[in-house]
Amino acid sequence: MPRTPTLEKVMSIEAVIDAPQDVGKGLGIYNVPSGSIKGDGFEAKIVAPSGDWSRTISDTVIALDVRLSALLPDGSYLYITYPGRVVVNENMAGKMGTGEAIDGSEMYFTTTPSVETNAPDLQWMNDALFVGAMQTTTMANPQKQGHLVYDIFKIV
Repeated sequence: MPRTPTLEKVMSIEAVIDAPQDVGKGLGIYNVPSGSIKGDGFEAKIVAPSGDWSRTISDTVIALDVRLSALLPDGSYLYITYPGRVVVNENMAGKMGTGEAIDGSEMYFTTTPSVETNAPDLQWMNDALFVGAMQTTTMANPQKQGHLVYDIFKIV
């Protein structure tokens, strides 16, 4: 009988996001100046350099290219990178422009993170595959930083 993978939640990421640097041709670079990562038995702080190089690839799709560095209390690091897709629909497009909170149920915002770490207790992350799902977000603009919360699941 074929095995069907399941998902096991392993961490949540909360990130603060600066307004994008609009470099043209659909590319926006978002600095991620701070945030936290909380998992079962560990916590880490997002530190510089961390950011998101988002590219608009159609009228409704944004491709993500995120790189996060996070410091654990013992001085070890998590380096999390991921591509992803955000599918913008009519209902949430207006909220993006006004900076209103958008719930994860209102949009498709899914990622496929990879984790590298030198933390002795988290070495299993180096060998695992993950998916991420946005829980809530507010978009950054020149007057206000944005905020993003999403959960990361190990594929078991």
